[in-house]
Amino acid sequence: MRALLTLAFAPGECAQVDWGSFGTVAVGATVRRLSFFVMVLFYSRMIYVQFTVSQTMEHFLDCHQNAFEYFGAVPKRIMVDNLKTAVFKRIVGQAPVFNPRYLTFAAH
Repeated sequence: MRALLTLAFAPGECAQVDWGSFGTVAVGATVRRLSFFVMVLFYSRMIYVQFTVSQTMEHFLDCHQNAFEYFGAVPKRIMVDNLKTAVFKRIVGQAPVFNPRYLTFAAH
């Protein structure tokens, strides 16, 4: 028997964000890791992808802002997995400990 979890959301209710890696890229005389930020709207499955050379909080928040502008709106909720940029600590059975800067951005 296979486990299956179906998530259902109303339009604009929720999006999911994550970082991914896409090899490396030459930046001047150095080689940098190429990352990408992805945000997916659950209801429509509309997707926003932005490539960066860093996964810092500044890049993370900038990518969020660019995704919101691209979608033309801000979802009511954002789901994150265990992104180090957003989640400091996650213990099974307890609420995750989020980065305070991310919480401040979310409250805005």
